[in-house]
Amino acid sequence: MKPFLTLAIRAAVIAHVLAAATGCATTSPEEGGPTAAELDEMGEKAVATLLESKPEVQETLDKSVGHVVVNMTVTKIPWFGAGVGYGVVVDKRTDTRSYIRVSRFEVGGGYGAQKYKVVIVFSDATLLERAAKGTWHYEAGAEVAAGSTSAEVGAGSSGADGVPTKSGKGYKAFKLAEGGAVATVTVRVANAKPYLKD
Repeated sequence: MKPFLTLAIRAAVIAHVLAAATGCATTSPEEGGPTAAELDEMGEKAVATLLESKPEVQETLDKSVGHVVVNMTVTKIPWFGAGVGYGVVVDKRTDTRSYIRVSRFEVGGGYGAQKYKVVIVFSDATLLERAAKGTWHYEAGAEVAAGSTSAEVGAGSSGADGVPTKSGKGYKAFKLAEGGAVATVTVRVANAKPYLKD
């Protein structure tokens, strides 16, 4: 195959992936997103699963101002990836819940499809409020996941139970892999925004 044809094919594939990623990021909630009740149930089950693996997290939850649970689906081919997720923000101070939609675009090596949940427990009220309002999040690191086990390198730690943990000032985050397999070294940008579903 001639070099210019090879470049044209690669450019077409990249354009297609970028279009798909943009489509994921702009799909409206009315086009099949989960309901508030579904997100509440998802969040409760994710927290229960986390506590089964790491019962010591209960103390962190008890002392927290609230938590967020996001259900993510990410598809990745070499160099590009896109994903979408929906989550619930639980504010213990006001006993209220709000909902967010997360869109994600990746640049980096790797391939695969992965579903996972992220549980973020906040001790900082300002960070919890920002999560409920929607915020940009940037992260870089190495990641390997297969089936229901997951490990991350460079951005956190993972215990013997296979539940990776990340911590920062004012929060602690846990990733629960659900299925598929992915191996990446990547830079990720995720955008969260408020999400409402009647």
